[in-house]
Amino acid sequence: MADRHSSYSRTDSLLRAEGVSKSYTYGRWDRGKSVAAITEVSFEIRAGETLALVGASGSGKSTVARCVTRLERPHAGRICFDGIDIAQLSRRELAPFRPKIQIIFQDAVTSINPRFTAAEAVEEPLRILGKSQSERRIIAERLMQEVSLSPDWLSRSVMEFSGGQRQRLAIARALATRPQLLVLDEALSGLDLSTQAQITKLLFGLQESHGLTYLLISHDLTHAIQIANIVAVMSHGRIVEQGSSERVFSAPQHEETKKLLAAVDSVKSAFVRAAGALA
Repeated sequence: MADRHSSYSRTDSLLRAEGVSKSYTYGRWDRGKSVAAITEVSFEIRAGETLALVGASGSGKSTVARCVTRLERPHAGRICFDGIDIAQLSRRELAPFRPKIQIIFQDAVTSINPRFTAAEAVEEPLRILGKSQSERRIIAERLMQEVSLSPDWLSRSVMEFSGGQRQRLAIARALATRPQLLVLDEALSGLDLSTQAQITKLLFGLQESHGLTYLLISHDLTHAIQIANIVAVMSHGRIVEQGSSERVFSAPQHEETKKLLAAVDSVKSAFVRAAGALA
């Protein structure tokens, strides 16, 4: 296991969630029923490190991501970013924090306007920040190079890019505001294994060169083991196990963690059997 997995600590956090809860109401607003999506979720991420939030579908992972990025307001708890509680800030009060916290979704096609060119996709956050057209183009060209895409492709439609290239484009777009925290919401899912490996390598390099902090949301424990310093396992809206990725991988404590590891082993076994049948 890499040395990055041995530095688990509870100090100097860039992001700290304390007892974060979020519920949704369905039915008529006056007689509707409330369903808890996440309950008293707490974790910390130190600057420059990666926390992987893993769990089965419906465990509440993406709700945590949406609350951390304040796409949604939690009903209870604190979300402290760089020492400031942003959980209940108004839209205007959140404005200075928006560039510092960016999110990359699983499906880059739906998260970027398909009518955009690559230039429009990458430059849109810079336009919102008031950068001039010449500044936007210079930054966009640099970011394209950083994510291993040709700056000559800036005039191409987003729909001309492959799935892996669109995800690189989404990463470039997220980096445009010079964020401190990137939330990767299933950003590796849906990509073939070779492309996953390439994007993982890219993320490692960008983390080092930009000093980024990552919150990785994934249903796949293998992604967590490869990328994260810390792993937090979710089940039914709660974190049920948390620790260094090395410890969680080698000595899982909770049944949900053991199930996730067993699923990884099952996939590996199926792959080996399929390879043998084709030999």
